[in-house]
Amino acid sequence: MIWALLLSVNGRATAAFHPQQLALLTMDLSLTLSGNKTFYVSLNGNDRWSGTLPLHQSGDEGPFATLQAARDAVRRLKGVGDFDHPVTIMLLEGTYRLDGPLVLDARDSGTADSPITWCAFPGHQPQLSGGIELTDWQVHEGAIKKCSLSRKWNFRQLFFNGQRQVRARWPKRDAEDPLYGGWAWVEQTLPEGEEDCDTFRYAPVDVKPKRWAKLDQAELNVFVWYCWVNRLVPIKEINLTTRTITVGPDPINKFMHLLKGNRFIIENVLEELNEPGEWCLDTQTGTVYFWPPEDGGEVVVPVTDRLIELCGSEEKPIRHVHVRGLRMTQTLSPFPEHLHPSFHSPCVRGEAIRLEHAEDCVIEQNVIHEVGGDAVRLQGYTARNHVVNNDIYHTGSAGISFASDAEGNTHTWADPDELIRRAARYPRSVENLIAHNRIHHTGALKKNGGAIQAYGIASQDNRLAHNLIHHTADKGIVLQDGFGRVIVEYNHLHDLALEIADTGAIMTNRWFVIEGDEQLGKGNVFRFNLIRNVVGCGAYDDPKEGKGSISSKQGGRIWTPYYTWGIYFDNSAMYCTVYGNVIVGTVLGGVSQPVGDPKGNLFENNILVNSNLHQADLRVGGKHSVGNRFVRNILYYTDPQSSLMAIGSRTHRSFSECDYNLYATPDRHEPRIVGQTGDDESVDTFREWQQLGFDTHSIIADPLFVDPANGDYRLRLESPAFQLGFRPIDLSRVGPDPSF
Repeated sequence: MIWALLLSVNGRATAAFHPQQLALLTMDLSLTLSGNKTFYVSLNGNDRWSGTLPLHQSGDEGPFATLQAARDAVRRLKGVGDFDHPVTIMLLEGTYRLDGPLVLDARDSGTADSPITWCAFPGHQPQLSGGIELTDWQVHEGAIKKCSLSRKWNFRQLFFNGQRQVRARWPKRDAEDPLYGGWAWVEQTLPEGEEDCDTFRYAPVDVKPKRWAKLDQAELNVFVWYCWVNRLVPIKEINLTTRTITVGPDPINKFMHLLKGNRFIIENVLEELNEPGEWCLDTQTGTVYFWPPEDGGEVVVPVTDRLIELCGSEEKPIRHVHVRGLRMTQTLSPFPEHLHPSFHSPCVRGEAIRLEHAEDCVIEQNVIHEVGGDAVRLQGYTARNHVVNNDIYHTGSAGISFASDAEGNTHTWADPDELIRRAARYPRSVENLIAHNRIHHTGALKKNGGAIQAYGIASQDNRLAHNLIHHTADKGIVLQDGFGRVIVEYNHLHDLALEIADTGAIMTNRWFVIEGDEQLGKGNVFRFNLIRNVVGCGAYDDPKEGKGSISSKQGGRIWTPYYTWGIYFDNSAMYCTVYGNVIVGTVLGGVSQPVGDPKGNLFENNILVNSNLHQADLRVGGKHSVGNRFVRNILYYTDPQSSLMAIGSRTHRSFSECDYNLYATPDRHEPRIVGQTGDDESVDTFREWQQLGFDTHSIIADPLFVDPANGDYRLRLESPAFQLGFRPIDLSRVGPDPSF
């Protein structure tokens, strides 16, 4: 019967079709037989056609041309009550250029049994682009071309054959060392010592800047203060004789002001456009200048800062919408115009996909790259959404964020009434799953943040699991200014924090629980994560003592590795469980909780390997810190200049237990402890530490790893760690499951 149907599709003999056309029509028939209602979108389509065939045959039978037409067709379908089967919108091959987002709301919801799916046609790779192609190029000067825009707008990205190009800059980009080479330096702020100064002298450089005709087009891209963030600031004046630069009209943030030694570049200067791949934009005339790296090729600039919106309302959330198998790219960067008042927040806009007041939606198997902000943002209230098995890379800001527009938490972390008031104003983010994603090279524009980032939410068991995260400007995963429990497990994170200092692979900052609250009274769980090579980078006049091994990059002006931890609890982590993690190669310790009033945190059954300075940072700053435990961990290091752990003046009161650990030191020497007790007495030896009541059952021994020289930290069966109650850590499940 099916074979007979295949011989005639809609009454037309199949012999007349090209093999690819026959495949498309066969797919349409199979979907019809299954009861799945399907619409098609094609670059060769027409919004006046039915949308029910992937190819145009005759009359009005054929695919739509736009996503909006397909959306409206589904709405009509639902309007007449014909909605008792799944609905699929399939996009055929090609690049769909959007000048605004596809907006889906509660009217576009599916159900659990009948979801609405936006996806690629099998075997096709449709791409949604937030940019327009520039084609009307004229010769400007030599190899530099220019293009007059049809309208004027500001953008900070230009793409050639899909790759982000370099804004014309001084000093020039160092292709051999793009992260740490090619910088200029603040030599002195003027007047010296003023924190809100807007004028500075730069240090002499090998290649002096040219005289720039349009200073108002130029921007200072600078890592200010202690290199927590980078900022883009307009240039107001430059004096080549005195080597002074004045920025304006907005002064640099007073909290994180300029310091002597900060690194910077100046971007978007036409006179500095002298290499292939460089470009700049004159916003006054609406003219783009570009030196193509090769003849031909596609040049695209972004026009919209979002591609797809799944946004319901508080009264009517959007539900059961799936987005699968699409490529998304080239959104307009929101940095710095759309900066949140808190520098900790991810970008407010610029994402490929936004979910807001969304429930039970699925974002899966997509490729999202070269976007101006985040790849996927779960904004405000969201529940039970899945963001799974996506490839995300070269993002302007974060990879995946769940966030809100909240102002940020109080600095008073010991006042429970204030925390309750704050939590009541934060939107709930409930049981969302972020899993099996591959995320790398994040923070291309806005450096500080995380590949996965939570900000300004009240979390109820959101789960971040089995993700592969690497080559980030800053953190791998960060929970910032929020409440409740997030479960972070089975993630593989490596080569992190390449451009920012005072950071970690996984970090929480001002993240609290509301004790006694049924939903928000549970602490975070960090378990079975593999973390490797957390680098860190600083550049300012006087390096913080004991923050890292200061290298001689750029004549000693840049310090890396510098000022990082593995799992870093900043400002009062509460009731967190850190269990079964393997952390290799940080600067200040595999785990840390140095600031605020951390309490009730458990560090158990972890393996911490070869941090530069300390293996564990157990300094605690606040007087309300109590009930922390550090038990049955393995600390292993081979550098005799390193120490076992750093402690603070309140460590001995803040930790109720530190015991049953195995410490592997160089040549099994007695471990070195760095720090002081509350009586200002230094603790230098392991015996002095034991006299405070800690590690009385711990041992100094070889843990008998299988092959530590090659990164295999499994334990042999005869390991002495098992006598202390240590349990084997199975890393075979870490990272994305290839079969997922």
